Amino acid sequence: MSKAAEAFGEKVATHHYIAQRHLGFDRQPLLGPKNGNDQFDQVSKHDDGRVVVVEAKSSPGTELGRRTLSNGRQVSQGSREYFLDIMKAMSKRGEDEAVRALRDALRDGKLEYVVVKGEKNAGRYTGYQYRRFDITKRTLP
Repeated sequence: MSKAAEAFGEKVATHHYIAQRHLGFDRQPLLGPKNGNDQFDQVSKHDDGRVVVVEAKSSPGTELGRRTLSNGRQVSQGSREYFLDIMKAMSKRGEDEAVRALRDALRDGKLEYVVVKGEKNAGRYTGYQYRRFDITKRTLP
């Protein structure tokens, strides 16, 4: 069931959120592990330098993920520290082009970081919710 729910969240993000709000953006290939750790769910880039990063969830009740930083602190998806830590993991994997695009977009104010959640349904698609994250400032002291 969890694989189906995860696939649903990914499809909602791709075929509805990105397709409706980000025409002309190209989804970037990611080299992260198949279990989804140490990576964003989706990264899409536009020729003009805009980048959208999506954390895809299957339903409004699905919680944001967490990760532990090297200093032992826990951070949530949507925080600046989480975002930068994922970029470090991407850099270690050699995803240099994607990391450069993310850094440039963050620096230039052309980054959109969102969570997209499919609506609860009874066997048919009923829409989605999304929320933008503001990672312009640190969230940890």
